[in-house]
Amino acid sequence: MKSSFKAIIAASLAMTLVGCSAAEDTSGEIQIPIYGAEESFETVEAKYMDLEETQSVGASIGYALSDALSAPKNANLISVNVHQYQEVSEGDVIAVFDSSALNYTYLAQEIVAQSAYEAYRASGSEADRITWEYEQKRLEAVQYEIDSYTVKAPYDGIITDVAMLTEGEEMEEGTYLCSVAHTEDIYVYINVDPKSEVPSPFQLGSKVNVTLTGSTFEGTVVSYPKSTSYKYGDSYVLQDLGWGGFGGGSIAGTPTSADSDKYAIIGFEPDVLAALLEETPNAASAGWATAVVTVRKMNNVLCVPANAVTSRENTYVYLYENGQKLRLPIDAGPTINGYTVVLSGLKEGDQVIV
Repeated sequence: MKSSFKAIIAASLAMTLVGCSAAEDTSGEIQIPIYGAEESFETVEAKYMDLEETQSVGASIGYALSDALSAPKNANLISVNVHQYQEVSEGDVIAVFDSSALNYTYLAQEIVAQSAYEAYRASGSEADRITWEYEQKRLEAVQYEIDSYTVKAPYDGIITDVAMLTEGEEMEEGTYLCSVAHTEDIYVYINVDPKSEVPSPFQLGSKVNVTLTGSTFEGTVVSYPKSTSYKYGDSYVLQDLGWGGFGGGSIAGTPTSADSDKYAIIGFEPDVLAALLEETPNAASAGWATAVVTVRKMNNVLCVPANAVTSRENTYVYLYENGQKLRLPIDAGPTINGYTVVLSGLKEGDQVIV
């Protein structure tokens, strides 16, 4: 609403009695108010609103929880057969290590087991049968050890990270090879400092809106540093695979496994995750998103635009009522998203000048 005041020429009419001197009583003098030059302004109504204050941060998106696979023995690496973001099936060969040191042991045991079998066939005795079964189990044990030099995918999933490996290099047992995660286990993770004097709003259980490629999906903080509350408990190995860790790790700044001491992890309900993957099938490879969390929310509170409120010695607004501007003190609450909460001093529908 816009209003204006016309300029009025200042005047003063003195009504005096004829013959009165300057020292006589002039209490009967009539004064006409003086207004300034014409001015234009806008007014708005004080009204009840729902206010919400949010905080947004850049976040990483990817397979935050994953299983780390490592070298099973002290041996030379013969081949590595995967690359980052490659989908694998359970049992697919990830890497092969040199098991030739066991070749002689296997051949020797194979001969012993075959001889025991032939002895059993010739005699048919219970003692020879037990001997043959024993030697056969020993042969199977050697085969099992040979098989352990081949690293295979533990389940259907996706390779989230691969270390910098060189075929032919000698590796120690336990050396990091790669990480694998379930294909649809995509999470968003945010770097937080649990020791900060200002607590992060991304606390365990907080609802978070995650935006990527223009679409927004609701998630929940399922893990917070030191909370020990992970979706899969201890079944996942949580490690920071950034540059410098475990032989090179992944792209700088976007680890594929979230360190429990550094990250708040956001998960999605199955239907939301399905929609996310359908909308953005390459979300994980993009590696980034925006996470928005509600910091403060106030429902049904009386508000005016923040630029209608002046704070000096006290806090006040200019009320426009009956064609007049009135300076009116108010008790103001917080300002959220450009609106100031009015605790007292105004009522719904009052017109204030902005």
